[in-house]
Formats: sequence, structure tokens, C-alpha cells
Amino acid sequence: MRLLTKTSLYYLLVSLFVFLVGGLSFYKIMQSEIYDEVDDQLYTDKENIFEYIREHNRLPNVTSGISEAIIVREADTVNPTIEDLGDTLIFSTYDQEYVPFRRLTFTAYQDGQPYEYTILKSLIDFQDLFESTMLAMGWILLLLLVGLGLVNYVINQYIWRPFYETLNTVKRYSLSQYSPLQLVRSSTTEFQELNEVLRGMTDKIHSDYFNLKEFTENASHEIQTPLAIMNSKLELFMQSEDLTQQQAKMLEDMYASTSRLSRLNKSLILLTRIENREFREQEQVPLHELVQEQLEQLQEMVDMRGLALLPPELEPVYISMNRGLAEVLVSNLLVNAIRHNHEGGHIQVLLQQEKLCVSNTGEALQGPADKLFGRFMSGDNASGSLGIGLALVKKICDLYGLAPSYRYTDGTHRLCIAFPQTQV
Repeated sequence: MRLLTKTSLYYLLVSLFVFLVGGLSFYKIMQSEIYDEVDDQLYTDKENIFEYIREHNRLPNVTSGISEAIIVREADTVNPTIEDLGDTLIFSTYDQEYVPFRRLTFTAYQDGQPYEYTILKSLIDFQDLFESTMLAMGWILLLLLVGLGLVNYVINQYIWRPFYETLNTVKRYSLSQYSPLQLVRSSTTEFQELNEVLRGMTDKIHSDYFNLKEFTENASHEIQTPLAIMNSKLELFMQSEDLTQQQAKMLEDMYASTSRLSRLNKSLILLTRIENREFREQEQVPLHELVQEQLEQLQEMVDMRGLALLPPELEPVYISMNRGLAEVLVSNLLVNAIRHNHEGGHIQVLLQQEKLCVSNTGEALQGPADKLFGRFMSGDNASGSLGIGLALVKKICDLYGLAPSYRYTDGTHRLCIAFPQTQV
């Protein structure tokens, strides 16, 4: 949930709570004032009755109307009602419903004889007034709540605009293309401090990034050159005719190690370049043609290991990505299937609109399957694998939103790359 929406929602919830408490308090105050007013009228009528009896020495005439009534009857001489104030409901034949009344019962004496008076005053007029007032207050509070919510949203949107501009700028910022972080100056002190902190932090990160990048490139280049010299000299040395069998075996092991170190260096450089998103060029790569080319190039390697390459099932598939990375992706999948196979095994390639799958026979994984795409994970130490080929596949998949998956059933490994529909 966005910050602006969240603060507006909290503001509305707090306002709604305050209005509900205020409305309930207003209801109680109004009810108390109405009851005080009616009770004052009842006690006034009571005093008037007492005064009438003292002046005329007889009971006053009783009344019976719609809004009020006075009922008199002989009281109980043993337990007369001194005074009783309360509410009651009386059925109205006019309205065909029970109407609320306020009731005051007391005992008055005339010539020593007690009479019980009950004065009733209708609350229906006050109730109508009360309901009208509450309805008006409800509408006012609702309009006030909506108005305050809108004003709060607009004001917050204006105040938080520099923050969102900074956020969008930081999202678009890339370390690989050096340019200082351009942030709009804000009149809000906190946002301006945030901009200055971000600007200083990105400058420091950018400086460290380029220093590390330069060091990596220089180190890789300096390592690659002596490795190439060592390989060439070892090749020349291995062609000497006076080598013993033991010396030839030692030279062969040294040559294999330096070749492996050279390939590992190149793979790590490529992995770093992918993580730095240096491959920005994209094109519609005909994946079916690329797979076919890679299969033809690797045919000799397949034959040397005594494997059978089943006829590939290739549908025309075009995918938007860097061609060099597409070649690395396909090549690593095929080389992985060749290396992690047993003599006499087979390899099968399936390319459809939604996925590319490479299946090969071989022993089951020695480690957990979910670690297969990690760096330096190799299922067979004797295969000559660097353990970084599938890590490169995973990095390329992450870069283009592809979904790699692995399954092993009935002695067959099955590595698949699912294509998103927007990519094909």
C-alpha cells in the first residue's frame, strides 16, 4: 500500500472514530437536555396542582390530550406514591403505534383524602426534533469527513511529491553509466536532507564500484595473459620427442589445470558482466537456428564421449535477448548434458514456443536439486565441469525473466527454460 494511501486511510479511520464518539456524546447531551426540559414541565404542573388545591379546596379538572394527560384516582391510604418519575409507552390509536411519554406520579391530599395524580407528557415532538437534529448532524459530519479526507489527501500529495520524485529518480539510477544522481531540490528540510544523503551515498558507491570494476578487469586481463603464455609453452613442451611417459603425464595434467583455470577466469568475468548488466543490446534471436548450430558444433564432443544425440524437436522460436548471452545459455545447457552423462547415454533437445528442454541420461545428483544452479555446484567431479555453467544459465535467466527448472526421473535429467509470453 502506498504511503499516501496509508496515511489518508489512517486519517479517515481516526476522524471516523472521533466523529462517532462526538456523535454519541452529542446524542447523550441532547437526550439529557430534552429530559430536563420535560421534567421541569412535569414538576411545574405538579406545583400548579398543589397550588390549585390550596386555593380552591377541590381537585382540578383532569385533561387528556394527544401530547399530554393528567390522570387522577384515589390513592392507597396505606402506601401512597410520594413521587415517581419515569418513562412509559402508550398506544396511540391515531398513529397506531406506541408513543413514548414521560410520566410523573405523585399523591395530593384534598380534605385529608389522598389522590394519586399521574401527569403524562408526550416525547414524540421532542423525538422528532431530536431525530431531525441528529440527521442534520450526521450529514454535516459525513460531509466534513469526506471534505477533510479529500483536503488531507491533496495536501499530503503535494507535500510528499518531492519524496516520490526522489524515489523514481533513485529507481532509474544505474551505476554502470556514470552520471551524478540528479535530485530536485525540496523546500522540506527532511526531504532535502534525504536527497543530500542519497547523493553522497551514490557518489561513494559509484566510486567504489568503478574501482572494483577496474581492479577486476585489470586482474582478469593480467591473469589471462600469463595463462595463455603458459598454455602455449606447455603445448610446445608436450611436442618434445625426448619426454618420458611420466613427464608427458605431468605436462598433460599441468596443461589441463591451466586450461581449466583459463576457462574459469573467463566464466567469472562473464558472470560479473551479466551481474553488472553490461549486455544492453537486444535483438530477436532465432533460438531454433541457434540450438541447431550449437548441436552441430558439439557433435564431435558428443561422439568422443560415446553419446547418442537423438533427433532434436525444434519449433521456430524467436526470443528478445542479447545474442551472445543466448549462445552462452544454449551452449552451457548442451555442454552440461554432455559432461554429466555416461558412455552410451543419450541427449535429447526439445524446443517449443513456451520452453526449451535438454534431457540427458546420467547418475542422480549427489547434492540437493535446489542448489543445482548455484556457483561451483558440480554433480560429478570427474566430468571436468567448472561448476559454474548452470550458474551462468541462472544469471541469464534472471536477466531476461526466464524460469529455469530441473527434474530427474527414471535415470534422466531434464533441464527446462520456460519463456514468458512477452519475451517470445
